[in-house]
Amino acid sequence: MKKISTFILMAILPLFAEAQTAAEVINKFLAAVGGEDKISSINTFQYKRAYKANAATDFNEEVTIASDENKFSRKKSILDRDFYYVLNGNAGWLKIPMGSRDKAPSYTTKDLNDKEKGDLMLEVKDGLMPFYNFEDKGYKLVGSVVDATVEGANTSKLTLEKTGIKREYFFDKSNGMLVREVWIINGVTHTLDHKKYADTKLGVKLPVESTYINTKDKKATAVSTEWVLENPTQGVSFIK
Repeated sequence: MKKISTFILMAILPLFAEAQTAAEVINKFLAAVGGEDKISSINTFQYKRAYKANAATDFNEEVTIASDENKFSRKKSILDRDFYYVLNGNAGWLKIPMGSRDKAPSYTTKDLNDKEKGDLMLEVKDGLMPFYNFEDKGYKLVGSVVDATVEGANTSKLTLEKTGIKREYFFDKSNGMLVREVWIINGVTHTLDHKKYADTKLGVKLPVESTYINTKDKKATAVSTEWVLENPTQGVSFIK
């Protein structure tokens, strides 16, 4: 009986030894992309993305976030028209282009409601990487880190949740890189798979080629991303 108990103990010990904590998974990722010291210094940033699904709904967006100042700007360009979603502290508005597309547009401004402002503020507070210092951002870890397979790769899955949103992150076990992120908000599940990372001028690796799909539109979309980490707010207006 003693031999059987010893055998069982020896069999299960490797499972406990190999189990990773959320902190270990995140720290491995931070080291892989350039180091926590560099990531922690990025509170203001901009990304420019092109979404292409070979459809009339293809669009570009330019998003600028200044987390320390509670400022947010999204320029969404579709069908040669630019729409601006702006948050500055407690104020938020949408600028809608008017007139024909062959002329310089004039804009009408519409105040955002509390729900719309809350959705933008979520992006502000989450910052560059929502899972970094996630507890300070109001997230709680759901369950433990579990194993999952993403397109043949062995990954560690981390699930976070706070009021209004649930996030799942999949980190490649071999190199620590984030290969998939899923977020569920307003009843829609969004999935972003990262295919390629590149170095930025600050020495941080960030995703530049991804694929995106959600459960509402169900269109597989190619996403290319350009990151601006130096003077990201230059030329961006947060004035109504």
